[in-house]
Amino acid sequence: MSSSRPKGPARPKKVLTLTPDQLQDWLASFDRPAPCISMLDGYLSALAVSPQFIPPDDWLQPIVGAAAMWAPEGGVEDAATKAIFRRYNEIGSTLSGGPRRYAPIYRRTDEGEVLLEQFANGFYTGMQLSIDDWKPILSDRELGMALTTILGHCTMITSEDERVAVIGAQGAQMLAQSWPIVREVVEMLHVRIAGARNIENR
Repeated sequence: MSSSRPKGPARPKKVLTLTPDQLQDWLASFDRPAPCISMLDGYLSALAVSPQFIPPDDWLQPIVGAAAMWAPEGGVEDAATKAIFRRYNEIGSTLSGGPRRYAPIYRRTDEGEVLLEQFANGFYTGMQLSIDDWKPILSDRELGMALTTILGHCTMITSEDERVAVIGAQGAQMLAQSWPIVREVVEMLHVRIAGARNIENR
């Protein structure tokens, strides 16, 4: 008569999670509209302050592709998608008065210089999902000027050379120093734009 050991409880499957650096590597490995964390962050920030709520199914596929959206659970694609949602929820939480303050993710040089172009390109890409709803905001003197702090860096609208030709070297220098106030601009836009959206939906 053989004796068998009683089986213990099944071990829970280890959930794969990606660090920001691993998510950066995953984004950079594909030809997508958001090839880096900073551009992704600008994209998600635009969604958080958008005058029109964009359903996740509408904004996720353009940056991860259909295959990743429906990837099996537990794989790298699934972990990347979940990491993106965590950052999306984190941005919304901080802008809505969470325990921490909203902090955009910037790309920096080895010397620490902030490069705002990728964040601005992502923000502009997010705006394109509901651009008709953004047009009155762009026309508003105060809000349009605030958005210039971000969109003035966008190379998807005009190239670096074209932008300098329009605003001049002094204007370009002022824009280069504008990155510290982007946090305040996004927070203000959330109050003025997304806040109005939430009131209308009540």
